[in-house]
Amino acid sequence: MNHDTHTNATGRVVTNSWLVALLAIAELVLGFVLLSFPYIMGASAVWVAGVVLLAAALMRVIQVFTRPGWRLWNFLAALLYACIGLAFVMRTAASLSAITLIIGIALLVGGLLRLAVAVSLRSETGSAWRFFNAVISIILGAFVTWSWPESSYWLLGTVIAVEMIFSGWTLLFLALAPHREGVTSHP
Repeated sequence: MNHDTHTNATGRVVTNSWLVALLAIAELVLGFVLLSFPYIMGASAVWVAGVVLLAAALMRVIQVFTRPGWRLWNFLAALLYACIGLAFVMRTAASLSAITLIIGIALLVGGLLRLAVAVSLRSETGSAWRFFNAVISIILGAFVTWSWPESSYWLLGTVIAVEMIFSGWTLLFLALAPHREGVTSHP
């Protein structure tokens, strides 16, 4: 009988804290390792996205022949997915560079729109936070776009690695937190 998980009175699955803590530590270690190699992480993410888009293109091609009412839409979607997927797989560095520039521009535009909202709602509660959010977005967007294409070597991989680190910390803190359900783990 497996004693790693069981169900409490509310129907939730409860896991052993030590197992969750080990997984959290593994995620933390991987996050720090990936932080050491941000370009490899970013390029890998783009390449995997390309493979996924190629698989989606294949599924859309199959739907062209199996769903007669949606043939044109599925064909166009398959064509788009295949083109982007091939670009991501065959021109990974250039795709990573383009994605980085798009992220930088999106941060700038989003920050400017947030700034306009903050100024127009300056008498509302929380307007200082809106302004702060806008300024941070503008600074980040300016930093990414002005340092482009060099920012392509670190941005996406760093973001993914930092997310893994924070996710690992969160999981670790959850594993170490006292359980409130009153359900104890079986030895």
